[in-house]
Amino acid sequence: MTSSAVRHDLPSESLFAGADIASTAGLSWKNGAVRPRFEDEVWSLEGWADAPVQMKVTEKTWNFAKIHDPRWQVVAKELALSWLATRDERVLALPRARRIPRHPRTVWSRLYLLIFWFNWLHERRVPTLAAVTQDHCEGFIKEYGVIRDETGAVIRPKAGSSLRSLVSAMQEMSDYADVLSADRYRAGFRPWGERSPREITGSPARPDIQIKTLPLPDEVLAPLLTASLHLVEVLGPHIADLRRVRRAALTQWDTLKRTRYLSMDDPDELAGILDDHLREHKPLPRLDPGAVTRRLNRGWDPQDPLLHVSFQHLVRPSGHWDISAPMLRRSRPRLEAALDEVGHEYVWARGGVEVPRADTGELLPWTLPLPSTQADALIRIAVHACVMTVSALTGMRASELTELVVGCRVKSEEDAPGLARHRIASKVIKGRRWGGERDEWVVVDEVVHAIELAEKLTDATPGELLFGQIHNFDNGAARWLRRWVGSPAGQRMGLVPIPEDAIHPRRLRRTLAVEMAARPGGILATKVHFKHLTVVTSEGYAHRPGGAQAVFHQEWKKAEAAEKLHRTTEAFRQFQEGQLPAGPGADALLAAFRAVENELEGHEPGPAKVVTDRQIELLLKKKAAVLHLSAANYCWFEDPAKALCLKLAGAKSAAAPLTGLCDSGRCPQATHHLVHRPVWQTAADNSTVLLASPRIPTGEKNRLLAEHDRSMRILEEIDKAAGKAG
Repeated sequence: MTSSAVRHDLPSESLFAGADIASTAGLSWKNGAVRPRFEDEVWSLEGWADAPVQMKVTEKTWNFAKIHDPRWQVVAKELALSWLATRDERVLALPRARRIPRHPRTVWSRLYLLIFWFNWLHERRVPTLAAVTQDHCEGFIKEYGVIRDETGAVIRPKAGSSLRSLVSAMQEMSDYADVLSADRYRAGFRPWGERSPREITGSPARPDIQIKTLPLPDEVLAPLLTASLHLVEVLGPHIADLRRVRRAALTQWDTLKRTRYLSMDDPDELAGILDDHLREHKPLPRLDPGAVTRRLNRGWDPQDPLLHVSFQHLVRPSGHWDISAPMLRRSRPRLEAALDEVGHEYVWARGGVEVPRADTGELLPWTLPLPSTQADALIRIAVHACVMTVSALTGMRASELTELVVGCRVKSEEDAPGLARHRIASKVIKGRRWGGERDEWVVVDEVVHAIELAEKLTDATPGELLFGQIHNFDNGAARWLRRWVGSPAGQRMGLVPIPEDAIHPRRLRRTLAVEMAARPGGILATKVHFKHLTVVTSEGYAHRPGGAQAVFHQEWKKAEAAEKLHRTTEAFRQFQEGQLPAGPGADALLAAFRAVENELEGHEPGPAKVVTDRQIELLLKKKAAVLHLSAANYCWFEDPAKALCLKLAGAKSAAAPLTGLCDSGRCPQATHHLVHRPVWQTAADNSTVLLASPRIPTGEKNRLLAEHDRSMRILEEIDKAAGKAG
């Protein structure tokens, strides 16, 4: 049989002939957008109204012409439409067809894989799908399933998820045989039979969920948060003013350019402008570096004193576009004299308002005068800082950040004057129906400020995208922010350079979860009101139990449980090594540890066995569940009636301690460990300095003396307990 042979057992025309793809698949379509038809070689989904923002143009362009054999192009079209239109009666008639439609992004990825399969068969002159054998399938997977270098040597196998999808697509061609009109496998043939893609590739379809994304280390997180919040909170309002002034000037110049390119040729008029500069001691406008380069390329003398003067900025306030060449020659002496007296300076952000440095608090102008390119770059960097702030303090995924629109801030609800809950609206894309589902995030003030600033730095109107697509976060927003912080402008603001490390929403989300779970006194707590972060995340979980914050809340709680168990196990190991806990709750904790130790030693006589960490964790799991982490102590909240914080607050019962009222030196459920020693040492050192200051009143010193004595007593207890033998 030749490659052009006809299968007489096949229908002469496709069941989907003439079909409108959008209508058949149930895709909502934009008014006026081109609607793809089944016969088109390229299906363009540019008109899909509910497409997620992160869906790339390439994913919306389904080019079936990339398949060499025209018959198999039809097969690919029929498969693609069947995967989308699962409710179509022609698909419902297939007993093994999927009943849940695949997302168009998923269909595109499967078509991408099938192109390799079909073209591999074509290159090997396989005349028809009916001639495909299991040997063909095995040979293709063996060849496709590895990544090779330029010499053809195998580097590594391809990802298991990609191979699973490919094997699944190859198998499903037999499940959809009755709708394939141009070609199909022979009757009864199914690649690998009834074996699942998981068994074939050796890669589980639903592996145990292991979060491989590492949180950002402190040396990256600290300068990143400092820079982002400084740009948003301190520099943001001035950057917004800069953009407003610059946009107004550009609009005025565009109008002038459309009406006339009138050059000034009146020396007296130019003399008047220069007199104004001299009278106000106002520097002449300085030319952008790029324009200086263009002048040099046109033959200007590098030593010309007027090389760096912008004549266009000088005369545009008078309604002229530039000065004529003859007048430049006539007026050169006057221009040079004015330049000698007042100098020149970049136009944008002159006379900057003073703001505090990020490190010392010293007041200095928020920026030095900027050329146009740097002004535009600073505006863009401020937008990146807004994205970074929202991502770091909400835990939103990239797909959720991109769905934010201008006007996404939901009206705040005030519980009391000055106290309000803030929410932002977006869409959850991951794991949701096509187009995503609207959801809300309860957020802290810093996030609201970032959204508000971003809205001032965009031309988008209400309802339009605020940030747009975020495909390469680390190579885009993070890189721009890192470069600016390391530049003279960032160093002038007292910002610490951000080390080179991958920064993207997944890592920021993971970092937030870990910080909230394990670091009550960590980096985030020093940059924002950390307690507020915990509260708003919990409020978001309660406000919409099935929403996106519920998913993040679950991730945070899972990380918190793991951290509690780790801390409890660590304390038990220290107990075994003779490093005992201190504090009023130490005896109760030691009793629990001794009970676990007895349980481990009380096994039946027999061959010696090694006690594993897992065995210890199982015995300590109940104890770890009542642990609450604080910066200066551990609270083993087993009995609310014994909690000193609840007694001080007049609360009879609560599900958790009131950390703000904690007095760990007196609470019977609090313990101190070596990990808490630096906190108490810092408190003791600070109180020592304050007590020595002559500016502190006597009454305040009495209070500080009591706190100092408590810190020193707890330090002594920690050192004494840590040195005891078990």
